[in-house]
Amino acid sequence: MKHYYRWAVLAGVAVLTVSNVLPAWADEAGQDSSLSTALEVPALDGSQAITESGETAQPDIGVQPADPINNVQPGTEAGQQPDGTSGPVQENEISQPSEAVNPAPASGQSSQNVADSSQTGSANPSATRVIRAGESQSSGTVSDSGAAGTGEIDYSKGPGYVPQPQNPTPNQNQNQNQEQEEQQPVAQPPQLDVNGQSGQDPTIQVYDILNPVVKVTEKYSYDQMVQNINTLQQNYSSRMQVNPIGTSLDGRTLYDCIIGNPSAPKHILIQAGIHGREYLNPMLLMQQMELILANYDTGSFHGNPLTSMFEQIAIHFVPMTNPDGITISQFGLEGIRSQQLRDAISTCYVMDIAAGRTSAAPGAYLSRWKANAQGVDLNLNFDALWAELYSSGFNSYADYKGTAPGSEPETQAMINLYQAQYPWKAVIHYHSMGNVIYWDILGNKVRQESAELANLMSAVTGGYRILPSESGGGYKDWIQLSDYPVPSVTLETGSVACPMPLSEYGSIWARNRLTWAYVMEWAAMR
Repeated sequence: MKHYYRWAVLAGVAVLTVSNVLPAWADEAGQDSSLSTALEVPALDGSQAITESGETAQPDIGVQPADPINNVQPGTEAGQQPDGTSGPVQENEISQPSEAVNPAPASGQSSQNVADSSQTGSANPSATRVIRAGESQSSGTVSDSGAAGTGEIDYSKGPGYVPQPQNPTPNQNQNQNQEQEEQQPVAQPPQLDVNGQSGQDPTIQVYDILNPVVKVTEKYSYDQMVQNINTLQQNYSSRMQVNPIGTSLDGRTLYDCIIGNPSAPKHILIQAGIHGREYLNPMLLMQQMELILANYDTGSFHGNPLTSMFEQIAIHFVPMTNPDGITISQFGLEGIRSQQLRDAISTCYVMDIAAGRTSAAPGAYLSRWKANAQGVDLNLNFDALWAELYSSGFNSYADYKGTAPGSEPETQAMINLYQAQYPWKAVIHYHSMGNVIYWDILGNKVRQESAELANLMSAVTGGYRILPSESGGGYKDWIQLSDYPVPSVTLETGSVACPMPLSEYGSIWARNRLTWAYVMEWAAMR
């Protein structure tokens, strides 16, 4: 194998020397001329050679039964590894989507100002208004395409979207402001009763925001996130504490946003964006944060005031664990500031071409970027069965586990956060794709509790499939094997390959709008 990679390196050098491939990134035969428009490049078809494990079709095993241990099946679903061997489906692989499920639409103290962006917003939380979900609007049924199937609220526009009448009558204009001021609960995610029947729970009083700070956009960037964090902190300084926890290779700060009492006896961690091309999930977490903050003083969940819940349980949001990788996927080399890192990314492309791992044009290749800025897959870089992991053997857009566990600054930041003396009770990890939940790892020290949490999240999300995971190297895996393990599950959102189109976001929001509240309620009883 070592000889193979040595020849791959030599082949890469030959490619550089003979074809001068790197300058061609800017003007490749008139196509893919702008790396900032990488998302415009069609997804690779099956004839092309990006060999990402698990990307071939997997059998749909259906929704798992609710029994937390015995009926969550072991990892017997066969998948194809990049090296051609067979093995169980793994969390770091791309799962194929299950058959579409159409659920009902889901309806501190400040310690520091975020300094990565000079722009700040000016929204006034006291002027926050809400969607009226009553006589004049119907919530409808959300389809996996992200739009409302029968009602007027189009969740693909985000939680702040309010449709305006085509031809409003004088009475509609006169009553519009009055209706918007009235706070009515919006549609809720399915609540299962003891008989397994679903329905909307009137005891959930959480209101969507008419004019949110966090806007839904095709490419929710790191800079936009920083600006939004700044604005939310200004508007809700007594409810939100923001702490820097590390810096990426390209100099971007990683943030831990704590909502609730920092001294609460129980804490929950929710993180997303550890893979570059999975950038709809950071936007999801940011909108969850704003939803909480806007309802903090007046909302309730199953009859419990949010103020009381957040006094006892604080939630840590790390919306974007891999900001460099997301920037590469969204904007290509132009988004990376360090010339040394640009050269490293270019070398990854040459090596992947030489090794037959891709035949894609540069723009398409970068849009599918999964790793950090020097080609290490962060979710393979944690010390959890790391020595046994498959790895590409060289820095790449995906599947390279690094030179040692915890070798990357982003990985170390997440390790340090977990070890920072907080009384953790649960951890939720957001990835994409497949509408599935991973919950297990060989040697899992909190297997029963993780299975319970997985079953809860499956019910709340309207039927995300529960699958085992025997891979390792991930943040979830490391937590479950650590000296201080807590229940930890991975929610894989969306039904198409990453980077996902914005049309997927409606269903993602509908299914995950209140996952944080259900986890809080579950943790409160433990």
